[in-house]
Amino acid sequence: MIDDGSDDEFGQYAHEEILQAVVRHLLTTADLDQLCDDADLPQLTHDDGTPVTIDSARVYRDAQVMTLDRGVWLELSDGSVFGLTVHISRRPRGEVTLHRR
Repeated sequence: MIDDGSDDEFGQYAHEEILQAVVRHLLTTADLDQLCDDADLPQLTHDDGTPVTIDSARVYRDAQVMTLDRGVWLELSDGSVFGLTVHISRRPRGEVTLHRR
């Protein structure tokens, strides 16, 4: 159950939509090479040595397979496109309330 009037914004799928927004936010708050550094991972680079960047990150609602899964499409500067799906296999058992800080 969602409280505090946020029902219109997130609907009955608040978990999916909030996780989807968090993933999109995390992937667009810093450059991809910085995110890789922070995670202690190698960086993706073009042939000329410049870092691959995230050109766009947009959310999607149904994973294009007729499910209720949410996700984020990432388009990278090297031309690749990745879909990250937020899949919920179990919903909370009790009441859930949304609070803004």
